[in-house]
Amino acid sequence: MTEPRDATMPGPVQTDTIAAAGLVLSGSGAGLLTVLSLGGYAGLEVGAGGVIPGLMLVGGGLLALWLRPALSGADGAWRWVAAVAGGALFPLSGAVLGWPDLVRLLWLPSVVLLYAQGRQIESVRAVPAWSAPLHLPLLLTSAFAEGSGLLLLLAPLILSEATPDWTAGLLIALVAARLLVWMAYRRRLTGESAPVATASVLLAFSTPFALGGNVVPLVLTMVAGVVPALASSALAAAGLAVVIGGWALRLVILMRATYTH
Repeated sequence: MTEPRDATMPGPVQTDTIAAAGLVLSGSGAGLLTVLSLGGYAGLEVGAGGVIPGLMLVGGGLLALWLRPALSGADGAWRWVAAVAGGALFPLSGAVLGWPDLVRLLWLPSVVLLYAQGRQIESVRAVPAWSAPLHLPLLLTSAFAEGSGLLLLLAPLILSEATPDWTAGLLIALVAARLLVWMAYRRRLTGESAPVATASVLLAFSTPFALGGNVVPLVLTMVAGVVPALASSALAAAGLAVVIGGWALRLVILMRATYTH
């Protein structure tokens, strides 16, 4: 990440594309592992190797961040916390292959990874879109929503039994929470204290995100409940829409809404 070219006037901070993609991918992977882990307490049966997609996302994201360190000027301590948490996921997930009940422990390093990445971004105070108090809750709710979306999308591959009915309800709850936090975040960032350019970016993104990433998945989950013959494909489509919406949200915040005061 580099500073704005003209230091005398507010301008955008340039975020490396690979680093931003690393934050997005590792966040989604940690969200999926969290949902799988906590779902174990509700009887979710993860098949052998069911944690592999989440690990691939986390691993790919952390590799990208290692190649292109993100957020220069951020609090380095949180970067190390995220690295330790991400590293802890791999041996623990390997142990899950032999002892499936250990999947219930994966939520801890996954949540720590998400929290540490959020605090790392938040510590760059010069960018209001990152340091806003609601940025961290928005990141967490989006990551968990993406995790539930990935669960529905990949269910035939990662679950050893039929997808429980509560997974659709979980998706609805997390998408609704994400939308509410987004609306509050956007309202705060479009006030007088934020740069006009930041407000413009967020307002332009708001309607497509609200509809495509939140309303459409909610409609698809209702279709799945009303038309059982379409349930599997409708839920998978809903999950995909939630994931795409979450990725778009975080990329907009990391790469476009980067104007400084």
